[in-house]
Amino acid sequence: MTTALSRKERVGLWLHRTLDKRFSRLSVAFFRRTAGGITERAGVDGLVLTTTGRKSGKQRSVLLQYFRDGEDMLLVAADGGAAHHPGWYHNLMAQPAAEVDVAGASIAVLAERVGEPEADGLWRQILERSPSYERYLRATDRAIPLVRLRRRSA
Repeated sequence: MTTALSRKERVGLWLHRTLDKRFSRLSVAFFRRTAGGITERAGVDGLVLTTTGRKSGKQRSVLLQYFRDGEDMLLVAADGGAAHHPGWYHNLMAQPAAEVDVAGASIAVLAERVGEPEADGLWRQILERSPSYERYLRATDRAIPLVRLRRRSA
């Protein structure tokens, strides 16, 4: 059973989701302009994920934190603890081929959802590196999936 969020935490998550939605394009442009320097200064590993919209077929880009797992990158489909999975997650599950911009480099990747036994161990590592993700787990009843991105071979 999860511990309920405080009013302050609920407001903080609402603000976080709202700002993410309103300033998504700006944050992507700023990340690209600084070749990832903005997330480095914040002490997190960041990337821009570009997916193909499952309904529109258009390219969609979003700035995300990622976690290193060997040569792979792990994404947390938290959507700020919302009751639903983020759009980029649905796009990746429909079309796993995507592209990421990391530290000024563009990398072609393939996405796969991480299965339960492996995800449990990875969650422990993610929470050690970024304890703030714990409140996303408490904010929702859904299982928050982890997505592994692997480099696509040429």
